[in-house]
Amino acid sequence: MATKKEKWDGKSRVSNDLYRKRYNEIFVKTPYDELQEELIEGDKMFGKMKAKKKIKNPFDIEVKEEGKATPEELEEIDKRNGF
Repeated sequence: MATKKEKWDGKSRVSNDLYRKRYNEIFVKTPYDELQEELIEGDKMFGKMKAKKKIKNPFDIEVKEEGKATPEELEEIDKRNGF
């Protein structure tokens, strides 16, 4: 049975080396955490810009076909490849 001196209030923590190490692992920011926050902020800003300016998805852009091969060139390629 616990004596009066050993009673624990359920809130305070014993401050030992393990507690300090775990506290630092959980609450101290690392460069990786800062990078993640920057990326999240960038995504939020892009979302606002997209909503404001209606930026299109870069993958929806049509690619113009330049210099399409003529039927004669295609026949020559077929003959060269042996198909």
